[in-house]
Formats: sequence, C-alpha cells, structure tokens
Amino acid sequence: MAKPYKTFAEQAHILVTRGMQSSRGLDAGELELEIEKKLRYINYYRISAYWSAFLEPTDDADPAAPPHFRPGSCWETVLALYDFDRDLRELLFSAISRMELALRTQIAHQWSLYTGSSTPQTSNAGILPSFLEQPADADSVSPKSRLMTRMADNFRKDRSLYAAWDAEIKQGATLETVPVWSFVEFANFSHLAELLRCALEPELVQRIAEAMQFDSADYFLFGVSLLTQIRNACAHQFRVWNNRWLRMRFQEAPESIRIELDRLAIPGSTAAALTFCCRMLRAVEPDNRWKERLLRSYSTASKAVPDLFRDLGFFSPNWYDDPRWNPA
Repeated sequence: MAKPYKTFAEQAHILVTRGMQSSRGLDAGELELEIEKKLRYINYYRISAYWSAFLEPTDDADPAAPPHFRPGSCWETVLALYDFDRDLRELLFSAISRMELALRTQIAHQWSLYTGSSTPQTSNAGILPSFLEQPADADSVSPKSRLMTRMADNFRKDRSLYAAWDAEIKQGATLETVPVWSFVEFANFSHLAELLRCALEPELVQRIAEAMQFDSADYFLFGVSLLTQIRNACAHQFRVWNNRWLRMRFQEAPESIRIELDRLAIPGSTAAALTFCCRMLRAVEPDNRWKERLLRSYSTASKAVPDLFRDLGFFSPNWYDDPRWNPA
C-alpha cells in the first residue's frame, strides 16, 4: 500500500513526535518550524540517511511499528552531518578534478616518451596484449575497441571546444589519429582509470605513478580505483560520509597499501580516499589549501558528532596529526 502524501509541516511533526530533539533547547513547536523550513529544500528521504544512525533498533515483536529516535538525538546533529557530507563531496570532487587534469598530462607525456610515438593509441604501443585480444564470442569486441567507442562519443560531442582540430576533423581525422596529448583530452576520469588499470604496460604505469610522486604503482592504482567510484557519487550528490567504496580486508591488501594506511585508515573507506587525495595534491598543487578546508569542516562537524572519525574510516580522532598528513 502506497504511503499517503505528507506536507512539510506534517513531516516535521512526525520527526518530533518520534523523539527528535534540539540541542539548542527549542520546544516542540519551535523545532517543528525549524525542521519544516529545511524540508522545503532538502528532500525528506535524502536527509533521512543522516538520522538513520540515531534510530532505536526495530522491535522484532512489531516490525511494522514506526521507528523512534534514541534519547538525545538532535536535529542540529543531523544537520551537522548533512552539511559535512556536502563539504566532503565538494572537497573530493575538487581534488579529483585536479587529479584528472594532471593524469591526462602525465599519461600523454609518459606514453609518448615510453613509445617514441605521438600517436601510441594507433600503433598499440605500450598497451597490454590482453587489452587488444578479440573475445571468442563473435559478437564481442576487444576491451580497447569498447573503450575507444565510449571515448569517441566524447570526441563527437566536445570537439567544437577544440577549434584547432576543426580542419583536420573535416578532412577525416578520428580519435585514433590525433596526437596522444589531444587524445587524452577526450577521456573522462573513468577512461583514464581504465587505461591505467587494464591497458597500459606495468612499466609505463609505474612511470606515471612516479611522475605523480607515488613510489608504488599498486597504491597509486588503488587510489585511482577508489576515486573513480567516489567521483560518480559526488557528481550525483550521493552520500560519501559513512560509506565504504572497496570491500578490501586489510590483511589481504597489497603490501604497499598496508604500509600506506597502517593504523591510519580502513582500505576502501572515505578516509583512505581523503588520505590519497591529500598526498596526490601535494604533487599536483603544492600550495593548495585543501587540507585546511577539510579540517575546518571536520572540526565543526566533530563537535556535534564525536565519533565522526570512525564514520569516515579513520582509526583515531587525531588522524590529521599523522605524519602521512604532515610530511617533513
């Protein structure tokens, strides 16, 4: 049976009658008005993700009973989490955007240098044989062909932004025939990640990782894989607070990842992604203020939510004092 429609005021009343309180001492009527104002511009279902942690366990004897909030559950805490999550998305997306531009530059430069070709994507130089293999299924295509098809969509849609190629395109230039430094400009972050993880030879990937100031290609690829998932979540306004992106047991992770994250963050967590971004930005933009922005937002939210560090995947509330966040 479909749930009946509720006005914003009715939604606010439900929350208060189920035990939502105010840390500022607002009475029930004042709190309902406060909540109603927010619900006009924040979908009830969306913000429910931030109060779900404060609900009492479901009554097994009456699973249909409406959930109630634990004593001390405050609207201001819910808003603090919501605002922090919004800041996290903006910070992560900003870092990923800067990494994407740097990756395009380094992939093009290192791939061309490694192969001695300005169009290595045409000659298949530096590409793993497995990425070129035609599957036994006659209706299937090689991984490279699938990637090129997806990138060609960007080429057709965005080429008007690259006026320098107008004449060549009219004369029949294709994605595979443009120089590699133009080729990578039509790749999105997912395409770049696929090139690194599946297509390019290990020695070439190692060179790209070192150019981004990562000694370990394994850890570098781990971070890229993590950010590929998080980028989509940020772009679509999904929750990044209290989430796990890669289900990886610490003891099963490659040695380089265990070394990088030992006693600092859970592999595959938002904390691991933040740590990777902080290190990556030191190479891409040494004078950035990204860490300071993150700490300001974290400090504000952690006053309302003392266990916030655990939600992110850090092992300590003072994670920001770790030497890996403060290189000599």
